[in-house]
Amino acid sequence: MEKNNIRDIEDIELIKKISLNEDEESLHELHRRYKNMYYKQAHKFNNFFAINNIELEDILKDSLYIVYNSAKTFDESKGIKYITWLGSKTKFYFLNMSNCKDKSYCLLDFKETEKELEELSNKDENSKKTSPITYKEVLTVLKNCSDERIPRIFEHRYHPDNRKPPSWRSISEKFNLSSQTIINLHMKGLNYVRKKMKNLS
Repeated sequence: MEKNNIRDIEDIELIKKISLNEDEESLHELHRRYKNMYYKQAHKFNNFFAINNIELEDILKDSLYIVYNSAKTFDESKGIKYITWLGSKTKFYFLNMSNCKDKSYCLLDFKETEKELEELSNKDENSKKTSPITYKEVLTVLKNCSDERIPRIFEHRYHPDNRKPPSWRSISEKFNLSSQTIINLHMKGLNYVRKKMKNLS
């Protein structure tokens, strides 16, 4: 029997629709189910955020992005539940935001996984250390991107004059686009930069 009410659809089916079809309705339903878990995690990190001059309100506004990214990277074959994966991604995001000394210059949203961090870092051949790709380097790469909205979104999100990166919600309001569209364009930009950086390595 086909399930017509989206609230009756299992998590894994919503995740597939998000991952394969960029389905906005499925994303918002998955977000509705798990946003409270994200909020609780954020409140547990509140003191940590305060020490690092990060506003809790701004972290809370990024919940849709984290749910989206967790759905896009979820691998059912690994035998873990989505809620477990989301919890891990959430903590990783919080720690990255807290550990970056310059919130407007260090592109912590690129560090979705250790693998992505490695791919988007400039390796020093004489050292095992990596340095995060910078704002200027990203905009230089994105100049040749076919969709002119992508570099504009990156410029607004990561401009060095920002005290901290604006939330996805505020970006969607500025560009008069849905949060889903902003997220999609951001992810396309990330993939574009990854490909270009690989070609340069």
